[in-house]
Amino acid sequence: MKLVPGRGNAKLERVPVERVDGDGHLAGRLAVLVAFAVSGACGVSALMYGVLAVKLMIVDMPANECSGSQCPRGMTPVFLLAFAFGFAAVAMARLGGKTEGTMSARALAVVLVFGVLAGVWPAWLGYAWLRGPHMDVAWEVGRDRPSSVEVLGYWASDPSTAIRVRTDGLYAYGTAGGDVRWRAAAPAGTSVCAVSRSTPSGVGIVGFQGGEGSCGSSVGAVELDSGRWLWRKPVPLGEEGGGSAVMTAAGSVAVVQGNGALVGLGLRDGSQLWSVKVSPSCRVQELDAASDRVLVVEGCADESGTGVTMRLSAVDASSGERAWQSVLATGGGMRSVGVLSADPIVVHVDEGDRREAGGVVLFDDAGRRKATIPVSGPDGDLAVTSWPEAPGSMPAFQVVVSGGLFISVVNESTQDSPREVSAYSLTDGRRVWHTAFDGGIDRLAPGSDGQINVVTSSSWWHHFWRVDARSGQHRGESVVLRDAPLSYEFDVRPRPEGGYVFVNLQSDSDQPALFAAE
Repeated sequence: MKLVPGRGNAKLERVPVERVDGDGHLAGRLAVLVAFAVSGACGVSALMYGVLAVKLMIVDMPANECSGSQCPRGMTPVFLLAFAFGFAAVAMARLGGKTEGTMSARALAVVLVFGVLAGVWPAWLGYAWLRGPHMDVAWEVGRDRPSSVEVLGYWASDPSTAIRVRTDGLYAYGTAGGDVRWRAAAPAGTSVCAVSRSTPSGVGIVGFQGGEGSCGSSVGAVELDSGRWLWRKPVPLGEEGGGSAVMTAAGSVAVVQGNGALVGLGLRDGSQLWSVKVSPSCRVQELDAASDRVLVVEGCADESGTGVTMRLSAVDASSGERAWQSVLATGGGMRSVGVLSADPIVVHVDEGDRREAGGVVLFDDAGRRKATIPVSGPDGDLAVTSWPEAPGSMPAFQVVVSGGLFISVVNESTQDSPREVSAYSLTDGRRVWHTAFDGGIDRLAPGSDGQINVVTSSSWWHHFWRVDARSGQHRGESVVLRDAPLSYEFDVRPRPEGGYVFVNLQSDSDQPALFAAE
């Protein structure tokens, strides 16, 4: 009510009064709070994704160009999300600005900061999901010194120790932190020139070269727990030189080829147990062993001297007696034959230029041939080895024998690097499963818990895959090996502490001797 002027009889007139809507005012303030909080969260997400997108393009893609699967994982969605979050941040800030005056500038700044802080962690989790799993280098051991030494192979004496065999001696490393557990230097005036593939009872066999002489001037045994040399004997390994093919260990016996004979020595004391002559027309090409059985691969010339018969024999390690003998191939010259597995018995016969005639031969324990898997067939070409075998070094087989299956890298295309893996039955040689990968396969190795490990490479990085050995199914997506210092030749195995240890085996490499990734 109010008094109306100009009237003698003044009366109070009722006038409507505007009422403040308390609920609407509160809703407006909440809308401003939400808009600025969301703007802050979207803004920090846009900034993070923008920076990470540039990082993916410059750091993870050195050539600043890529296509398809060769691009860093998650790069395209990160770019798109950076723009999307930036647009959302501006839109929400403008929406909140339309209600200017409902809140103080200080309050809006506090809300904006809160949104920024609240958006950092979800944005990072989103980026981690987009980029996928990664493994980083946990520790590494320095490169080989002096640079003139050559790497011949390595032994996994137990799950927590990796032993690298070099021409100047043996070096054992703990897988927990890469600490040197022991060193066993080659005797003065000699160098290590050959190494056995098998290490039964925690003892390894190596061959020595003295001065300018041929490999095999003597043979020695080393205890793998301590690095102590158990014995060294002058047992020549034959005029053909050294290599992992000329020595092996089975049960409690070391078997070496020397002076036209196979010689059995006590594994821990080096005493001669037996000696069996090899036919003058034959040359022992390879020895391998499992349990108490030694497998002997020989090439024997026929009477005319123009043809060679390749044969496989099983020898009792305790007595030197032959249990059985089987012909691998006849005619032509000496072939390259490799024992891929001594138990069960799997042998690779390489026919050289006649690749279609080569094969992987499966035997039972009595020496009967069960099946032959063609090296080159309708299912692709088997890539049995991953790099050329250097004299005296361990062969680098790209195969795994596990659970009744022979698993091998396969090349189904004309690409330089094979991208497929196939598994074949050890009973009849039929293909059981087949799987493919995005990049070229650098290494196939046994894993743990019924799986195999596959390392692939693309233009800029390496990927680590876990594959079920029984079905060939990939266990999850690949893991990016972030800044992994891998050489061309390497091996990988699980470590008890978690993660994996990678052993570089390439001589004259600038990469570390070994490293762990987790």
